[in-house]
Amino acid sequence: MSAKKSLTMLAPILLGLGLVIIGGQTSRVLAAPTVNPTNNSSVAINQPDDEPNVNTFTGKIVSQNGVRYILRDEANDVWYHLDDQQQAGKFFGKSVVVTGTLDGRSDMIHIRNITESKT
Repeated sequence: MSAKKSLTMLAPILLGLGLVIIGGQTSRVLAAPTVNPTNNSSVAINQPDDEPNVNTFTGKIVSQNGVRYILRDEANDVWYHLDDQQQAGKFFGKSVVVTGTLDGRSDMIHIRNITESKT
């Protein structure tokens, strides 16, 4: 069995464990914590029936396997899928701040806004 076929078969298992392989390196995919707006607690809570919380995410827009754009957060060694590939492509290779909502099941940010980071 080829290495590519093995990785294809292992991908669902690795994603289920929260692990991904980018450029030959294994990274851990983490979901961003949500904050309870009623008491300003920093404890993560689940809000499946409420409006999703809008968060900000920082990182660099990079290409995943030359196929799609992702947000790579080097500081926390995580990455996120981005739902608006056209908007993300405008910032390819740049450090950005993404405002949006995170779908914790798919680690996809539903983009509301992207701006280039000033740092």
